[in-house]
Parts: sequence; C-alpha cells; structure tokens
Amino acid sequence: PKSLLRHPECVSTLEDLANGSFQAVIPEVEPLPESSVRRLVLCQGKVYYDLLAERRKRGVDDVALVRIEELYPYPRAAIQAEVDRYPAAEVVWCQEEPRNMGAWPVYCDWLREQLPSNRQPIYVGRKPAASPATGSHHIHAEELRALLDAALRPA
Repeated sequence: PKSLLRHPECVSTLEDLANGSFQAVIPEVEPLPESSVRRLVLCQGKVYYDLLAERRKRGVDDVALVRIEELYPYPRAAIQAEVDRYPAAEVVWCQEEPRNMGAWPVYCDWLREQLPSNRQPIYVGRKPAASPATGSHHIHAEELRALLDAALRPA
C-alpha cells in the first residue's frame, strides 16, 4: 500500500540491498524475553506495521510479531523455527483482509498440518465478506482497531 512507501521502518539499507538476501520469514525485531512470550503473531504486509506501532504504544512485551514475506512456496522450516523459539506461546495468524480472503484460507490448513494439536492457529482478522473493503473509512478503522485489540489482547 502507498502508506508504506515512505514509512520509516519499511526500508532496507544500501548494505542490505548489496549484500543481504531475501528473507521468507522475518523474526521478531525487538528484544523480547522468549520465555515470557505468550503469543506468537504471524502476519504479512501492512498489518505488521500497524501491530508493531500498537504494541509499542501499549507497552506490550509478551507478544512476538513475525512477518511472513513469502507466502508460497510455504516456508515450513522458517515458520517452524519461529514456533519452536516460543514454545509456550499460542500461535495466531493475523491479517487485515476478510477471513475468506488473503492468505488465511490456505495458511490455516498448512499451519494446522504443521503444528501439534495443542498449538493450533487462532485467526485474528476481519469477518468473511464479499468485498475486500467496507467502503466506509470509519468502519474500516473500527475493524482495524478491533483486529489490533484481538491480536494484542492481554493474557
């Protein structure tokens, strides 16, 4: 989205571009005590930056945010490494798109196959809809606020 074109945290350095490599999965970027993380939120796209800003604003330090940058082929090993990093955390898939759109319809099956039965993924996002947008900025903002609340809810 256009909002990320000049977003100060959505940048790469020249060093990254010259010598780095593409990351299918980007781990948590802020230091969190891994043993106290109660929730691992997997997400992709703009919603990551919304979650990060809201987490900082609320002072939440027990929710890890992991970005899935390559949806297909499914980055099973990289996702497993992040899930293993937070063994006590519940796993959440968060997306801004309605439930019947975006990556969730496919990722729910892949995550359910990959995760043990006691760590099945929780969906956080908008309700199913016929359209990707509500058509009302006010309703869109309310839905985003509810999505952020659900993803970062206190224990």
